[in-house]
Amino acid sequence: MSDIVCPEEIKNIGEYQACVQQLHHTTWYVASTILMQSILTAIITEAIYNLLIRSYLQRLIIRQWMNGRNITPVKDKMTAFQRSVGMGNGSNIYSLPYQQLCGQITNALRNQVDSGEGALLDIFARDVHPENLEKLKSKNAQDLSNEEQNNLAMIEEQLLNSADRSLDDLQITLAKWWLKVDYFFSILISFILLDRLLTVPTNFLIGDNIQDYDELILIFSFCLISGFLAPTIRNFLLNILGKR
Repeated sequence: MSDIVCPEEIKNIGEYQACVQQLHHTTWYVASTILMQSILTAIITEAIYNLLIRSYLQRLIIRQWMNGRNITPVKDKMTAFQRSVGMGNGSNIYSLPYQQLCGQITNALRNQVDSGEGALLDIFARDVHPENLEKLKSKNAQDLSNEEQNNLAMIEEQLLNSADRSLDDLQITLAKWWLKVDYFFSILISFILLDRLLTVPTNFLIGDNIQDYDELILIFSFCLISGFLAPTIRNFLLNILGKR
């Protein structure tokens, strides 16, 4: 693409129109290239997540979250977590987007809160005294006094609040991790796409000797903008497809 050259003093309307038209074409070319690169980056990123990365990373994040909360032994707790949430199929559970994963945990946790027992309570309601959990198991008994029923209601509320706080903490942890991972992979894939697949209005190729720093700045800007747009576009496409 030729450089835009506008005369310092435009002597006629024809030169002015040519300058504006050239600027318009260049702007449209740059914008369309960034958009195309962002869409391709979003699609490729989601495909990579679905193949392997999401399952591996979420398993790692939850394991570290348990370590940070001193939930031990972690290996046994992870096994119990998988059985409680996903019927033992950890691969399918961890491959879900973190919003859906937390939704699955919420449903399983509510059932265990109602019964007062379950492996998830040991993970998400550790600050509730075990004696109170034992009392909850008898909440459906018919011979309870009003005072006992009120005490059980207070224990159940305490259990729900504790579980909600822990689940919120896990969801925030997952969200922070994925925010960083999304932008890292999007920018990385954007650089790869720009080098291998796409063309931009410059003669610069990644890996060649760099003579013009303006071209380097242009390439770097393309990749950053496309990389930062890709997660938003990916979420937009997933929402349209009804997967979130």
